[in-house]
Amino acid sequence: MINLVIFIYAVLSMILFFYSMHSFVLLYYYFKFRNKKLVRPKKKLIDFPNVTIQLPIYNEKYVVHRLLRSVAALDYPKNKLEIQVLDDSNDETTEIVAVLVEQYRAENYDVKHIKRDSRAGFKAGALQYGLDLAKGDYMAIFDADFVPPADFLKELLPEFDAANIAGVQARWGYLNDKDSLLTRAQAIGLDNHFAMEQHLRSLADCFINFNGTCAIWLKSAILDAGGWHSDTLAEDLDLSYRVQLGGWKIKYREDFIVPGELPENADSYRIQQNRWAKGTIQVAKKLLPEVLKAPLRPVAKYEAFVHLTCHINFLAMLGLAIFSLPIIYFKVEGLVSNGYYVFLSFFTIGALGYPLLFFLSQKVSYRDYLKRVPYIICVIAYSMGLSISNTKAIIEGWLNRKNIFTRTPKSGGTKNIYQSEPISLVSFLEVILGVYIFIGLIYVVANLQLILIPFLFFYSLGFLSLGFSSMKDGISNIMPQEALCSEENS
Repeated sequence: MINLVIFIYAVLSMILFFYSMHSFVLLYYYFKFRNKKLVRPKKKLIDFPNVTIQLPIYNEKYVVHRLLRSVAALDYPKNKLEIQVLDDSNDETTEIVAVLVEQYRAENYDVKHIKRDSRAGFKAGALQYGLDLAKGDYMAIFDADFVPPADFLKELLPEFDAANIAGVQARWGYLNDKDSLLTRAQAIGLDNHFAMEQHLRSLADCFINFNGTCAIWLKSAILDAGGWHSDTLAEDLDLSYRVQLGGWKIKYREDFIVPGELPENADSYRIQQNRWAKGTIQVAKKLLPEVLKAPLRPVAKYEAFVHLTCHINFLAMLGLAIFSLPIIYFKVEGLVSNGYYVFLSFFTIGALGYPLLFFLSQKVSYRDYLKRVPYIICVIAYSMGLSISNTKAIIEGWLNRKNIFTRTPKSGGTKNIYQSEPISLVSFLEVILGVYIFIGLIYVVANLQLILIPFLFFYSLGFLSLGFSSMKDGISNIMPQEALCSEENS
């Protein structure tokens, strides 16, 4: 049994090491390109092409007014602009949209309220339905929780002057990143994706992805790639790879920021991350063989492989958490040779890369970056805490479990509006595993295995934070409905 445990632990360590070493590849790109000055001459639109703005929404009563108001404020000729509200809602959002659409039509906006007979294909199905009806040559897409700046179209459309540009992706900003430790951590994690992963992959001429919102697509490029597919929960990633495999390019504008709303509680955050994890592994299963067979540079294939399979990290992290106590016990009691632990210590090198990337993402993005750096601890802890729920998601994605698109709740800044999910089994497991690892932390301190303290501390903090937060929110479901209503109206 001991041999089996140490073998499994070593394999999981090597898996995590493989993916963590990618951080050093990104660091290489960063230092390679950091002195490269991007010359971005100010381009002006001479001819204004027809643009269709697609707003896929589902039960977004708290944010749809803000969304439509920001889209209507875009600095672009009304006679060249079509707005599609792709409304799959089954709550009062539909009535709210109907009123808003009539108001904007009265102001001479070409706004269409599009309702389908069903939610078939979820967001991908709605986008394809709207694409078939669209008048524009270009498709601008915004999720309900984003607020595009007025110059969005005028800034991004000139990028299509270059050859083979299928889409232009803007960087995300945040409307509520300072609200809590959770939102601060999410912002740093997303900054790393946009300032490091997207930006550096783009500079290295590797595949990048459309992030589902805040982008403009050339309609003919979408059609050339076969349109929107709904066989994965990551329709944005799926289309991105199919387009680029077809010879098109996606332009990334790291300097143009579109602010959006971050999930405000643990349940909402977990819903979003689970959907991304499940969808990404589905795209890997669908398209990775085609990527590996394509006539691409080896580095581009490597980046695509890491990009599409990176969520396997969570499975490895969960396994390491579960087996951490036995491994520590074996070491303290001398049941396994010290050579094994020397071998394992080699893999800790990989743990240094991503914290450094998080630091650099803050340094290149904000003048007050030093105030943000301490929250990197939270990013690491929450990532570890997601390992139970994200492992479940990637297993379901790989096994082709039925796709159910669960929207990420949005508040639009309105407090106390969430109807939290009942306390889930995942929350209980997170708390149990957090306590289990905390016991291991005490055992480590008592036996002076000090090098293991940060490892166990981050795990315990992540599991307990997410688990207890979900439980606290779930308790609200037990409250009488009158109490909930009084809170919402206060």
